[in-house]
Amino acid sequence: MMKRFLPLLLAAALTSCSTAQIPTTVTAGSTGDDHPGSVPVLLGLDPVRQDLKLSSLQCALLDSLRTEYKSRAKQITAIGMADEDASLRASWDLSTLRKQFNQRALQVLSSSQQDRLRQIERQMLKGNLLTSPSEQQLLGLTPQQQQQLAGIAQSSMVKVTALNAQSASGKLSPFWADIKRHQIQGSTSNQMLSVLTASQKKQWLVLSGQKMGLPEFSDPNADTKSLFEGY
Repeated sequence: MMKRFLPLLLAAALTSCSTAQIPTTVTAGSTGDDHPGSVPVLLGLDPVRQDLKLSSLQCALLDSLRTEYKSRAKQITAIGMADEDASLRASWDLSTLRKQFNQRALQVLSSSQQDRLRQIERQMLKGNLLTSPSEQQLLGLTPQQQQQLAGIAQSSMVKVTALNAQSASGKLSPFWADIKRHQIQGSTSNQMLSVLTASQKKQWLVLSGQKMGLPEFSDPNADTKSLFEGY
């Protein structure tokens, strides 16, 4: 049963959490985030670590980074609960924090591990990764395609913002909020992939590399709650 739902949980770990991070908006020609998901959290998952063949030293360094990242993210989120202005500031601070820790986590990996991690990101985030400037350049997206992706990202942000408001007001439980965020992410991914041409989609499949295996999930702390704390 765990293996059946593991792909969904892995994707949720990358892009959603109980603290409700709002996705970064991108516009054509702007400098977006090359890693819209949380790299420290992704590298904390056993299937990913096994696929990358991380050493015990690498795992220890990444565990320390992930713990520090989650602690600081929760502090920022708590401050953002004060009012709308604080929420907007918190969203910006969380995005900045994520970029900083993503870079620190990537520095722990070798160049070949970083290349494989990028393939795993494509498999897990799917179309959501198309907001990445480097991915857009790699696929040769036109300005019109970039604008379409920006519009989809903006629409997704509006939906997540409304969902966060429901969750914060107590009208929606954290569990169902996480499920609905995943549904929004899945729909957004499909819409973004539909922007690609047939040849770009084929290129995307090649760039995604060999499908990541799903070995036994042995992390004792990898319960549903921790997996959803992607931000």
